[in-house]
Amino acid sequence: MTQNIKLYLVRHGETYFNTCQKIQGWSDSLLTKAGVNQAAILGDGLKNLPFSKVYSSDLGRAKGTADIVFSVRHDKMMDELEIVPNFREQFFGSFEGDNLNMLSQLFEDDDKLLSSVVNDSELAKFKSEDDIMNQFKLVDPTHEAENASEFWKRVDQGFNYVYSKAHDGDKILIITHGALIRKLATRFTGTDHQNPDNASLSIFEMDETKCMKLVSYDQLVSRKSSL
Repeated sequence: MTQNIKLYLVRHGETYFNTCQKIQGWSDSLLTKAGVNQAAILGDGLKNLPFSKVYSSDLGRAKGTADIVFSVRHDKMMDELEIVPNFREQFFGSFEGDNLNMLSQLFEDDDKLLSSVVNDSELAKFKSEDDIMNQFKLVDPTHEAENASEFWKRVDQGFNYVYSKAHDGDKILIITHGALIRKLATRFTGTDHQNPDNASLSIFEMDETKCMKLVSYDQLVSRKSSL
């Protein structure tokens, strides 16, 4: 039976690591006051959108965003919230907590990168997302950073799980992370994307082939938004 679902992917609200331009990955930092406000605005904008199910990464910044979104909605959707570790951010191994500008040193043989790269989405203009993940694993002294195969196996398992629990026409909310959303958009469109804004919404459609179609990307939601 053909089954089509719509996935509403939200990047968590702003954190202190975001403001300090630090690599966050599986590490965590608290939402800033601005991040709390962003999540509240998002919750208000999603008030009238009925979700069949809600999922969140197990990292604190994602769960904190989910808590705020549904405290603003004033409904019982938090009862439907399921924590799924598969929707964590990419793991950067020993580079977690480093300044983002270290990315310019990741490919030391490329002089262009040494002077121009300030964050991961900028780096993705020069190297493929998968090559970047593989390079993190290669140069990480612990070799614990995720490579492309490990990252996509984890993420794909998460989306397969969501699809297996869904019904045709379901609208499903997933609170997750910026690089994961960006990599997903790049994977299914074949073009590179900037990191989505904190507490922004990106919408994908998924069918029985498990392929996704990007409907909208990096949309800031307010009460007047049309979804």
